Amino acid sequence: MFADELKNFHLKIGKEEEQWINENVEKLDENQKLNFSRELQNYKEITILALKKVYQEITGKKAKEHIWAICLECGCEYDYDLPCCPACYDKGFECRARAVKKSEFQPPMKVIRFNKHYMGGDKGEQICYTCIHKKESYCRNFGNPNWNCKREEFEMCECKICCGIAKRANAELEKSRSREKFSYAVPLKR
Repeated sequence: MFADELKNFHLKIGKEEEQWINENVEKLDENQKLNFSRELQNYKEITILALKKVYQEITGKKAKEHIWAICLECGCEYDYDLPCCPACYDKGFECRARAVKKSEFQPPMKVIRFNKHYMGGDKGEQICYTCIHKKESYCRNFGNPNWNCKREEFEMCECKICCGIAKRANAELEKSRSREKFSYAVPLKR
């Protein structure tokens, strides 16, 4: 891991800083990593702020900041894209009052995430809010037509039917978009 390589330069790196490096710097190419480690040697103390500053200098982009929601009614933490609190919904309430939590790190496992981010679909469509298999079923490749699960994962997946439906719909959408030709030019008046 890159954090271990940085320690070889006698840089003292705390646990949080190491986690940040693993989440952000590991994705950089070798040249960027080399530049990152060189720049970081100019700092006496390695902090998240220093890491973010060096990251922005090297890549020209700000480091990713993660956000999620906290229900003001029950304190449940859930994906920011969900329209209402899943814990309140399970109790028969609809609560949309929420605060926003920001972090430099990935949300913890206790943050509730669903594959489908809506509450009502077509009649008869299964949605995550009412599904019996919703607990810890989130998949970042849900409905991705360009992704194929490993056989064991697919056989164990409780969401494979909904995922297959979403995959076909997304593949059809991609196909229709590739057939359409967009033109931004407007003919000149003569």
